[in-house]
Amino acid sequence: MSTEESNQMMVLLQELSMLKEADAAFQANPTDSEREAYQLRQQRRGEIGVEMKALAEQKKKAEEERSEP
Repeated sequence: MSTEESNQMMVLLQELSMLKEADAAFQANPTDSEREAYQLRQQRRGEIGVEMKALAEQKKKAEEERSEP
């Protein structure tokens, strides 16, 4: 994985961590006004998963290209 891809992965992991903290606060004291934000965080978490998979696929493809004679 290139430095840029590694940095992107770290940013995504940090964002996941922040989302998890916000969700924990919501679950400790759920309010109707925070419910929509909670749902948006769940949606973003799914998007992050897709982005992380894409980065992993790019890495795999690059490694395969390097290993071809």
